[in-house]
Amino acid sequence: MASPRIIKKYTNRRLYDTTTSKYIVLTDVVAMIREGEEFVIEDAKTGEDLTRSILNQVIFEQETRPQDFLFPLEFQKQLIKLYGDGYGQLIPDFLTQSMAHFMKERNRMASAWGDMVNQGADTFIKQAENLAQKNMDMFQKALDVFSGSKDEPKETIKEPDPDQVKNLQAQIDALQAELNKLSK
Repeated sequence: MASPRIIKKYTNRRLYDTTTSKYIVLTDVVAMIREGEEFVIEDAKTGEDLTRSILNQVIFEQETRPQDFLFPLEFQKQLIKLYGDGYGQLIPDFLTQSMAHFMKERNRMASAWGDMVNQGADTFIKQAENLAQKNMDMFQKALDVFSGSKDEPKETIKEPDPDQVKNLQAQIDALQAELNKLSK
C-alpha cells in the first residue's frame, strides 16, 4: 500500500501539497477525497496530525450552504448528546459501516441504471412497457378478487317486481307520515 500524500498546514492557514509542491485550497482536499486518494494533513511546525480538524472544517463549510445540508438538525442534536456517553464510542464504527454500505448500494444502483441506459432506448421502453403490463395485470387480479372471479358468471340484475315496488313505496310513505307526526 502506498504511503499517504502529505499536506502541510502552515500558520498562515495555507495548505501545501508536498507531492505536487504546490499550495492547495479546501476544494482541492475535497477533490482528493472524491478521487479516493489517501492523505494526511500535518502541522508544518509540529508534525501534529490535523486531518480530522481540516475535514471537520470542510464539512462545516458544506453544511453552511443551504443546498448542501446532509446532517439533519435532529441528527446533529443526537450526535452531540452522545459525546462523553459510553455508547457514543460505538458510533464511529456504526457510521463508518453504514456509510460504506450506503456507498456500495449507491454504486450498485448507479451501475444498474447505467447498464439499463446503455442497452438503448428500445430496451428501456420495452422494460417500461413490461413493467406497466405487470402492474395492470396485478391491478386486474386485485379488481377480480374484490368483484368476484372473472371466470364465474356475474349475476344479472333483475327488473324489480312492480307489486314489490308499490308495497315498499307504501311502507316508506307510512314511515314518512309517522315522522311528520312526531316532528310536529
